[in-house]
Amino acid sequence: MTWTSTILRKNRRVLGFSVALMLFLLVTFSGQLVRPFIGNLSSAVFLYPFSELKNYIFTLENVAEENRRLKNALVESSLRLSALAEAKRENQRLREFLGFEPPENFRVVPVKIVGLIQHVYPVAAVVNKGANDSLAVNQPVINRFGLVGRIKEVMPDFATVQLLTDPSGAISGRIAESRQFGIVRFSPEKGMYFDNLPADAEIKKGDLIISSGLGGVYPAGLSVGQVDSVLAPKGEILKQVWLKPAVNMYEIDELYVLIGDE
Repeated sequence: MTWTSTILRKNRRVLGFSVALMLFLLVTFSGQLVRPFIGNLSSAVFLYPFSELKNYIFTLENVAEENRRLKNALVESSLRLSALAEAKRENQRLREFLGFEPPENFRVVPVKIVGLIQHVYPVAAVVNKGANDSLAVNQPVINRFGLVGRIKEVMPDFATVQLLTDPSGAISGRIAESRQFGIVRFSPEKGMYFDNLPADAEIKKGDLIISSGLGGVYPAGLSVGQVDSVLAPKGEILKQVWLKPAVNMYEIDELYVLIGDE
């Protein structure tokens, strides 16, 4: 080892010159091999991260687009399911109505509500048929549960229905069992009640109140409501009777206009 170190120290200048010469010759005569290697090394070190970032962004864009497509498909499927469910409910309501026999000399025309007018309670509804469909003022309007009201105004393609919950829409009614007459009224404070009933009239909770047929607007026998409670104050000549309406005016949808034969 000692003699080797001695030789290297004595020939250090020659050795350094030899290494420098070899590097010069390598770069000069092998540039075509070295430069691509250096270029590839530079690309790998500096350009590769940017290339990967570009690919990552492209992948994210594809994923986002796929998510948008799936969300749109989900919304469309949800709308179709909702439409099918509503069609099923409508079918059920129509099936229930098929058992209804219109009063003698009347036919039914189905209508749909396109607008509801309300104050404290619904008082009127706008329907999608009018004079062009033979609708006229004072024609009775029903649904599958009972009496809803009457046609109050008519236009060529629309009509307004006055509901029984309009305080000005009192009608003549009677107790289905005892046949006692009275007047069905509605007020926001009292709700629906049976007025003008004598104190000695036979009536109890659960009794059915129907249209009497008097007055020339509503045919007899249409369900109006059921007796919810009865109060007979001592010394009073009239009973106080509150009704549960046959029709929930907040839930009306398909309606039917009763049109009398000419």
